[in-house]
Amino acid sequence: MSTAQQQAEALAAGLYAHQVEGIAFLLGRQRAILADDMGLGKTRQSVLAMRQAQPEGPYLVVCPAAVKINWAREIELVLPAAEIAIVGPAPAPEPGYTGWVVINYDILAKHPLAEHAWSGLVFDEAHYLKNYRSQRHRLSMDLVKAVDDEAVVHLLTGTPLTSRPRDLFPLLQLARHALGRSFVSFAKRYCDAYKGEYGWVADGASNIEELTLQLHGIMLRRTKAEVLDLPPKIRSWLDVEVASRVAREMSEVVTELLQTISRRGQAKLADETEAERRSRQGWIMGQLTTARNRLAIAKVRSTIPFVENALEQGEKVLVFSCFLAPVNTLRKHFGSKAVAITGEVPASERQQRADRFQEDDSVQILAAQITAGGVGLNLTAARQVVFNDLDWVPVNHWQAEDRAYRIGQQQAVNVTYMVGSNTIDEFVKTVLETKSALIDQLVEGSALPEDFQRDVMDELRRVMEVLPAPPTGAMDEQQVVELLHEAGTAFVAAQPAVGSEAKSRLPSAEAVRVLARVLAGPKRALYRVDSSSKLGAFYELEVEGNDISCNCKGFSYRGICQHARALKEALVKGEGLPEGFVEI
Repeated sequence: MSTAQQQAEALAAGLYAHQVEGIAFLLGRQRAILADDMGLGKTRQSVLAMRQAQPEGPYLVVCPAAVKINWAREIELVLPAAEIAIVGPAPAPEPGYTGWVVINYDILAKHPLAEHAWSGLVFDEAHYLKNYRSQRHRLSMDLVKAVDDEAVVHLLTGTPLTSRPRDLFPLLQLARHALGRSFVSFAKRYCDAYKGEYGWVADGASNIEELTLQLHGIMLRRTKAEVLDLPPKIRSWLDVEVASRVAREMSEVVTELLQTISRRGQAKLADETEAERRSRQGWIMGQLTTARNRLAIAKVRSTIPFVENALEQGEKVLVFSCFLAPVNTLRKHFGSKAVAITGEVPASERQQRADRFQEDDSVQILAAQITAGGVGLNLTAARQVVFNDLDWVPVNHWQAEDRAYRIGQQQAVNVTYMVGSNTIDEFVKTVLETKSALIDQLVEGSALPEDFQRDVMDELRRVMEVLPAPPTGAMDEQQVVELLHEAGTAFVAAQPAVGSEAKSRLPSAEAVRVLARVLAGPKRALYRVDSSSKLGAFYELEVEGNDISCNCKGFSYRGICQHARALKEALVKGEGLPEGFVEI
């Protein structure tokens, strides 16, 4: 077996076939645009391809603030030994650092990152850079210009940019693609540009089929409808930062809860009367509900940009919350694009609002309280389901997920849970994630274990009975987080092992072969074509991997010429060479 084949098999382990092919694409050139649909795993493909192309760091990831923690978690999951620094509020590492740095677009100007010798740059949600006059695009270009030619650059986006070609041009600039050299030439050819009263107007689209061919090798886009190896439902857990005040309030309530339900706490309360027990439990649950409500409100600031990003990619979105305030905030923020279903909406009107979401293209969001909108409605117009906060009754989540994932749904459904970092959410996530995975892996017709319907509070009580008693008195936030991690570990350990019915994820042999060919090195070829204007003159074209360059003056100025266009089209379509072309 060849070394390239062995490398490919090791790299492909545990991945879907489309992810293996995506890694092969990213490894096929130094700079590339991966424009897959949401939920197809662009983050993991980028991390693996980056490390394979550049085994030594440092690496920089620039992304929206809401997904910084998620990027760090994904890197850690793929590369457990990786050193990771999240910038903001912490400062950027000093030059000489060789690990991963994750920073959001909004604070790029505050940190002198161009001083680092980056081995790789990743721009996530790269459609944030579509305005080439914006500060974030200028700062991103400064980073790209500062790295050497061997640095790898990945631009990740889920937005179908070819529907408005002008938005693609800034990304081609960042990728240093030939088409990114002259905006006027690009706009005339692909944006149906014309001279207006105040300059060039380039909001249209033209020669899209040709543009698609020319983007072959620089941009890869797969939709969920085109990917055949996906499970019907894809769950992901997005860690989001919450205000320190909110986290502290939650920590104080959870401290009292954990101390009360621990063995020591229960022993102290053994002599209380039934009335005292009910009063104490009612008070604690009231405090916990208030803290959960505040946490839910705090997370809306992360949910909104996530939903906006999904809308920009042409998706309809269901957003659930346990509480009224987040639903109202979402409805007000999105205005006429949103409808809301809460406990205050009469049952007769809920179906009407669901029908508007299903049938009206202008209504892109349905925000609902999980108990009001999570049962009985058919909402298959959505492929994106978002939980702003986590219900402590797991079955409520599964019923809500199935508003979109039911008969009539033709595509995979993405389910995203917003998890407050370093809060009780992390234990709730552990319970939900573990139980969801076990349900998904049960053989059809198998009965759930008797205790599987326990809610989060029941599970927390059960694990606290076996853990060492927590300290008495006040606990700081870090102590609470560590105790919740211990509780999560104890919960997972107590769950039944997954049976042999669980399916292994094996990439196709063809996907691995494609990756092996890329790892073996790019193909290079030279072609010659006679000049149509100068008798006896000719031009040479070089093909390396998927890139084509020509030594004519037109290509050096515009980044494209008739020779490169014709050769690219022939090679992509697998046709014979155009007339007048010969390989040398």
